[in-house]
Amino acid sequence: MRVARIQPAGAPPDPTISAGYMGGLLRPPFFPAATAPGSFRQFGLSQEIPFPGKLGLKSRVAGTEADAARWDYETTRRQLAAELKSAYVEYQYLSRSLDILVRNKERLDQFRQIAEARFSVGQGVQQDVLKAQVEISLILERQALFEQQRDSLRARINGLLFRQPDTPLDPALTFAVTPLMSPVEELRALLRQNYPALKRDERVIDRGQQALALARKELLPDFGVNVTTQKYVGGMPWMYGVDFMVKVPLFWQRKQRPMIAEAAAALEEGRQMRDATLSTASAKVTEEYLAGTTSYRLAELYNDSVLPQARLSLESSLASYQVGRVDFLNVLTNFVTVLSYEISYEEQHARYLQALARLEPLTGLSFIR
Repeated sequence: MRVARIQPAGAPPDPTISAGYMGGLLRPPFFPAATAPGSFRQFGLSQEIPFPGKLGLKSRVAGTEADAARWDYETTRRQLAAELKSAYVEYQYLSRSLDILVRNKERLDQFRQIAEARFSVGQGVQQDVLKAQVEISLILERQALFEQQRDSLRARINGLLFRQPDTPLDPALTFAVTPLMSPVEELRALLRQNYPALKRDERVIDRGQQALALARKELLPDFGVNVTTQKYVGGMPWMYGVDFMVKVPLFWQRKQRPMIAEAAAALEEGRQMRDATLSTASAKVTEEYLAGTTSYRLAELYNDSVLPQARLSLESSLASYQVGRVDFLNVLTNFVTVLSYEISYEEQHARYLQALARLEPLTGLSFIR
């Protein structure tokens, strides 16, 4: 749409064609009678000529506006792509967490059966069975909350893809992930080079400079040419005339000077908007970088150290419970710890991928493909 405005903005004003007749009131137009002294026919062509450079500036202003609109579109496109990736990563996290809950609920039910067997032979207490049932209920509660969040995310993702809200999604789609290896300083440098919102603001500044130059040119006069031809009655020949006109900006203090002040203010506003965009985006890059690196380290810690140790502790406490060395509360505590860390690992892994997705529109890099 903006591109279609470029050529009309630089086009010259339309010419004016005129035709006239002077003679008796009841005479047919353009056919004066010989008995009507002074009657004549007249044709004319007028053309307004702007001061040199004005049309070129108008065309460049329209072109710069179109370029700014293109970068604004690119900003929106990248943000929507990042939002879609982030939402799908969250959808995967919830789906995997539900699988963890289902698996651990089955395992906890096995623990309950062990507690019931020990209670039936007098080696345990009924309280152990009740505690296991309470933990199963808590897992079911958490499972219901995760299912509600997952279904809401499915509707949101389908909305971003212009599909029906209930369209099924495959939670096991695979994608390649490029690790976040660059230091934050390099990411901020890429921001200045690739962030489309900054390029849009630069075009807005260029447009402001061009608009200011155009407003100053409005102090210069425009011109006009008027060509006419007349023919009087009788045997007189056609006569021709040429008029040259100059439009003088006599009231420039009331018209052109406020226009210049407005254009200068718009230019300064564009510069401040560019600085604000750069400052906000630089802070966002730093924030997402810190969030991503922290989540990555935590996920690695859970996967390499915390989870293996927690699982060993659970297996040890279960074996000790079965021979009567520890109580069932110790087994439940270790079970809840393992469950919590398994979900925390999936959460931190998802937060890492989401940070990468949010860095993509800022830096121009493609971390998730």
